[in-house]
Amino acid sequence: MPVKRGEQIDVDCHYRCKRKAWNALILSHLLDHIPARDIIACVRNPQAMHAYQARGVDIRFCDYDQASSLAHAFQGVSQSLLISSPILDNAARLQQHSQVIAAAKQASISHILYTGFAFPTPGASALADLHLATEQAILDTGIPFTFLRNALYIDFAGSLPLHSAVANGCPTVPPGDWRFHAVSRADLAKGIAAVLAEPK
Repeated sequence: MPVKRGEQIDVDCHYRCKRKAWNALILSHLLDHIPARDIIACVRNPQAMHAYQARGVDIRFCDYDQASSLAHAFQGVSQSLLISSPILDNAARLQQHSQVIAAAKQASISHILYTGFAFPTPGASALADLHLATEQAILDTGIPFTFLRNALYIDFAGSLPLHSAVANGCPTVPPGDWRFHAVSRADLAKGIAAVLAEPK
């Protein structure tokens, strides 16, 4: 930005496995733009973020399922990045997002960013509906927002049984149009950090 103390940036980190590296990617790029003292990273496992804490980032515990942790995490924050929850139950996922959004409103956050999903079409899939519902919940707060609408992570392709398809000569995924837009987490993290660092 640069960002003054008291106008800190909150990175809500709730992803697991590769998502841990995803959070670190965002923080690493954000530190290229903003002093560490002006960044708050809210995570489920603060011990895993010791390296960033040593650099001066304010590491706080938060859990999308624990409203009290969210209230503490948002103290002194002016803008927040909501990273979509990774759980598979979309009803529970939306409940988690709603709790984060409610906590942001209660804390008088001045700007909220949401990762979301690219090209969501109502009724196209449960995933699209989840992200659209989350966006609507943000809209309903009246808080200024940025919907980043990330494309599908390219590492998604690794979850497809491509090796067995090549070995057996027969794909085991459902037939249909499998074209999709995909991007690396590294590129997305760089873009998200740049957006976070822009004056709002």
